[in-house]
Amino acid sequence: MYKESTSYSSIRTAFFELRKNISVQPKIEIVNTNHKSLGRILYNAINSTVNIPLYDSSHMDGFAVLYDDIKGASNLKPIILKVISEVKLGNTKCEPLEPGQAARIPTGGYLPPKSDTIVPIEYSQFNKIDRSVKIFSEFPKGSFISLAGKDITKNKLIFKKGHLLRIQDISLLNSMKIKKLNVYKKPKVAIIPTGSELTNDIDEVAYGKILNTNGQIISTLIEASGGIPVDLGITSDNVKMIKSKINNALSQNDIVLTIGGSSVGHKDLIAETINSMGKPGILAHGIKLDRGRVTKIAAVKSKPIIILPGPIQGAINAFIVLALPLIRSLIGLSHNNYVFINAKITDNWKARKKFQNFVKILYVRLSYSKTNNSIKAEPITGETSNMTVMTRANGYVLVSEKITKIEKENNVQVNLLPGFSFASSNPIDFL
Repeated sequence: MYKESTSYSSIRTAFFELRKNISVQPKIEIVNTNHKSLGRILYNAINSTVNIPLYDSSHMDGFAVLYDDIKGASNLKPIILKVISEVKLGNTKCEPLEPGQAARIPTGGYLPPKSDTIVPIEYSQFNKIDRSVKIFSEFPKGSFISLAGKDITKNKLIFKKGHLLRIQDISLLNSMKIKKLNVYKKPKVAIIPTGSELTNDIDEVAYGKILNTNGQIISTLIEASGGIPVDLGITSDNVKMIKSKINNALSQNDIVLTIGGSSVGHKDLIAETINSMGKPGILAHGIKLDRGRVTKIAAVKSKPIIILPGPIQGAINAFIVLALPLIRSLIGLSHNNYVFINAKITDNWKARKKFQNFVKILYVRLSYSKTNNSIKAEPITGETSNMTVMTRANGYVLVSEKITKIEKENNVQVNLLPGFSFASSNPIDFL
């Protein structure tokens, strides 16, 4: 019979042991260069396939002219040129200009052959009847022209491996006619909420059941972090059923998360089941994390299993320090480039005496102070099962083992977590 140890591993040691015992690696997939590639991570660097602009082009609405034709032009002595054509965007087959001729041209239009200067529309007057244009100012040769390759030259490095694709990036890649992209494949993360007391039916709560809210929350965090959540449904407290679910999860997913059933000091069905499925099994019987110390990690069939606690704060904390780094590593992101904001804490904070040498996650509420033009972080505390701690907070501070208190007005680094701090992958609504 499995008996749990009450000793705790440091998060660093536990994560190292996990990585050492799993073989899950980043994978590649090919996606179309369109809105569906938004937020994906490039698997390889991309070099430009063309010059941008492709050809010499105008960066003003106006007239393409020969510089020699507009020498000496002024308001008092305008120069009149014959307008022989109108350049259309994207058209490369324009009639060459001869002396005394001009062509109407829009911003971004390709210059007609032989033209060498652009006169902005503000310094001209077009006559529709005889299709002539008066030029009221002389401009230096080459004015308002973007030379071919001025923005990007062919074969230039555009994006490094690991670049997160944004809307503007996709537009640029489309302009270079790059139709397919190699990106990191999103890892599939199985979720197994455990407990005979759980239900997905809100009407059953009145009869003593507990709503499976944690499964929904973890699923959302997985998706917001770049993974694909696979909810395998509530599993009752039965070793045979738990084993079947975990086996199924391991066969089709990259990471397995169980929720609940993790405790200290008495029988733990999840740990007992995992240890019966093969070595190495449970690698850490608890971690130095407050809250979330009963979190366990395991490896079976060279795949990671993270046993998240049932209480909401512990579950999210364990997700942040263990599951999130795993997901990020599989989609090509570093552990060290999380989105964060520097803020001043509004009140004194102390670690709980019993767990001072643990990593602590301090939830905070960010707000903007007009008085001194700064971002404030209000500590949000409460029992580990209190959902209101989560709903009031919109960021968190990762407090190291060595820090036991933070004085009011001290600077803190507040991490922002997609799905928790804001609705999407961009931190635009955290305040």
